[in-house]
Amino acid sequence: MKNGQKGKNQRFIQPKKSKAGLYSIIGVVAVLAIIGSYFLFNSFNNSASASSIKTAVDTGQKVNYSPNDSLEQTVIDSKVENGKEIVATLSTVKDKKFIRTEYNANGKTVPLTAFVQPDGKVMVAVSYCEPCKGNSFHITGNQIICNTCGTTWDLQTLKGISGGCQAYPPQALSYSLNGDNLEIQQSVLDAWSPRV
Repeated sequence: MKNGQKGKNQRFIQPKKSKAGLYSIIGVVAVLAIIGSYFLFNSFNNSASASSIKTAVDTGQKVNYSPNDSLEQTVIDSKVENGKEIVATLSTVKDKKFIRTEYNANGKTVPLTAFVQPDGKVMVAVSYCEPCKGNSFHITGNQIICNTCGTTWDLQTLKGISGGCQAYPPQALSYSLNGDNLEIQQSVLDAWSPRV
């Protein structure tokens, strides 16, 4: 009986084991899980962006634009069919190299452009320089230049080179090739709004 009583007393006399170590381990695991999720999510978003750029239509011919001449946008008509804006035909973009059109539907107007980049791929973008509200551009050499403010971007990467609106190049859009038509989902254009 005395030994049984001593065992009970020991339970109350001995200090309780701290759970701080366990909580620390759980905290570290939770922080690592959050950090891992962040990097995984960003990696997914970056690869999704890269894949839309990689799927751009390739004309199969590299283009060397003249550094001495100014190539203006050729204005063409576009149309909406089956919930898609047909920006232009691939053959028109290959021929003209640089076109401008407008999406006009559902009470929305979005200026659009398509051009052949130096590597031969076709880029479709919103033809709009948000800060200065310019909506027409020209190409000189391997640069695209806003006709309103003169801001210049690299034609291949759309990275700013000079001017006040460098952070707002024509906004590239995902598109698909259906036969000869370069098409953008109408819902994308209905949802588009200027970045500033």
